Amino acid sequence: MLCTTTVWAQVNISGKPGLIYIPSADILKDGTFLAGYNFNPAGYAFKYNKTNSESIAYVHLAVLPRLEININLLNANGPIAFKRRGIGDRQLDVKYGVLLETAKRPSVAVILSAPFGADNSLITQALVATKHKALTKSIELAITAGIGSPYAIGRKGNTNNILADFQLLNKRDSAYRYLLGPFGGVNINFNRKGGVMAEWDSQHLNVGAYATLFKHLNLQAGLINGKQLTFGAAYTTNLLRTYSPIRNQQPKYEDGGETDDEPVTAYQQPLEGLSDYENLTIDSSGFRVSYEQRLYRNPFVGLIKLARSLTPKGVDEFVPLFQGVPVARYRLGETVETRLLSRKERANYAQTHPFDGRNYKFDFRLQPEFIAQFGFRERVVESKTNLLLQSQLFLSRGLVLNWGVLLPIVNHLDNQALNVRPAPTFVNQFLALNDRNFMSLSAGLFYNDQYGFNAQYRHGDVRKNWSFGVESSLTGFYFFPQNGFYYEKLQQLMLLADVAYRIPKRDITIKVSGGQYLDKDRGARLDLIRQMGNVEVGFFATQTRNGTTGGFNFAIPLGPGRIVQSQRVRLRTTEEFRWEYMYTRGYNIASRYRTGYQLDALLRQYHHSYFQNQYR
Repeated sequence: MLCTTTVWAQVNISGKPGLIYIPSADILKDGTFLAGYNFNPAGYAFKYNKTNSESIAYVHLAVLPRLEININLLNANGPIAFKRRGIGDRQLDVKYGVLLETAKRPSVAVILSAPFGADNSLITQALVATKHKALTKSIELAITAGIGSPYAIGRKGNTNNILADFQLLNKRDSAYRYLLGPFGGVNINFNRKGGVMAEWDSQHLNVGAYATLFKHLNLQAGLINGKQLTFGAAYTTNLLRTYSPIRNQQPKYEDGGETDDEPVTAYQQPLEGLSDYENLTIDSSGFRVSYEQRLYRNPFVGLIKLARSLTPKGVDEFVPLFQGVPVARYRLGETVETRLLSRKERANYAQTHPFDGRNYKFDFRLQPEFIAQFGFRERVVESKTNLLLQSQLFLSRGLVLNWGVLLPIVNHLDNQALNVRPAPTFVNQFLALNDRNFMSLSAGLFYNDQYGFNAQYRHGDVRKNWSFGVESSLTGFYFFPQNGFYYEKLQQLMLLADVAYRIPKRDITIKVSGGQYLDKDRGARLDLIRQMGNVEVGFFATQTRNGTTGGFNFAIPLGPGRIVQSQRVRLRTTEEFRWEYMYTRGYNIASRYRTGYQLDALLRQYHHSYFQNQYR
């Protein structure tokens, strides 16, 4: 059975656990994610005080136990002076739970705004404590008290270096002194379905109420200083999902993970109810199945669904394929057992499983593409949005042609016409050289208007924590005008190397990479990536000749998945939407392009710890 964690959170104006304006020290469960919106009235606006009301959008994530990240964006409602136009206040806050609540002590947390922002309005440098007390079986009282520092560190302006131009800020100089000095409040919750609040936000006395609907949706409203109304909504869920173990008595792999290398005869097995899988074969012994699935971003979802259908039939070993190439072997019992495939075993597999492109569906997927950067005052957000209808043609084992049609929707980013044109079209060869060495070779028209050649190599054992790789490419610029095709010569040389270490308990990857990016920009990048169920979230910092910046990225599945499917044809939404935000624009810092997949991102999806952490 699929188990999800029920989560509940009342949030403050910037999206942190709290009351109306003030934060609390409530510590969210690991993997809790919330997103929402708050309206702030003009009379008590933070940046546009007395002139405009404000909209505050936010996301908040418990990236680790005790550690939470909040990203919020504040914008004015209504017209503002031209010189004040912009994307709004982009702010990143970090919350760390210093102490967890016990019967005798409150929880204590420290909240710090990152100093990289320029002219932020919701700067929070606070120490806060919260204590809960059950008044009855269904009524709970939470008392919060804290203190906010009058000083903070910020930057003078937006340059190409987020580590430069720091200055000491005095919050007493701001129009609205947010969390300056002592603050506190009480929250009375009724059976976790709603509640009432009262707080002193260091400047005013505020009261409010909230209701929780469907266990995930929180609606709230408050009266600021007895004069003006604020309101908002937040959706909360938990990204960490687990599946209960399959109870069987199949033997485990021996130490070292080695089993018989002798080839077995395989045959195509048309099993009812498994039409989502392609190239599915069961060997002659009946104990091992190889298969490919393209519906689920998280390959463990495909594996566990297949295992629940086939384990009762005696199948005990599963070999997922990528573009027809086996990745590794897995057994599901009380735990996940993982073993590698040697070169000899891969040769045996190729002999007993002749490649046949007819084992794959004509699979069409809808892929949204959103490219954006923060622009100038004339247009705050410069963006390009397209819808791609894409497919793959399997040419031989590991070799596919990626092709499709691009349907433009809007373009406020560049001078590309809104003409229907080919989507990125390229061939890709995925190679497993042996049990732990892999390559990806691509040639054609890639994403981000680059064409040419790309080669990736990675040494990675899906049971081990260390891995390393290199990537090299030679590309040039291309685009499709209204009529014809324009391209420039191959002149962009990119050469990157990386080393990564995995923390298996939390599915965290720390990756250091560097080399030459596009436009001859040289430097290094540090990535912190966490896999959380079906979602991947990452934060990064990079320093190159062109500047220093940071940002975040994520990869999520897109519903509904399968739209229409027959035995031979399928239309679906893409299994993955990946997007990256970089704080600094316009300096081409560590620029690169996308192919169909990054080899390191692909292989960590099959890591033993990633599967095991979902299977408990």
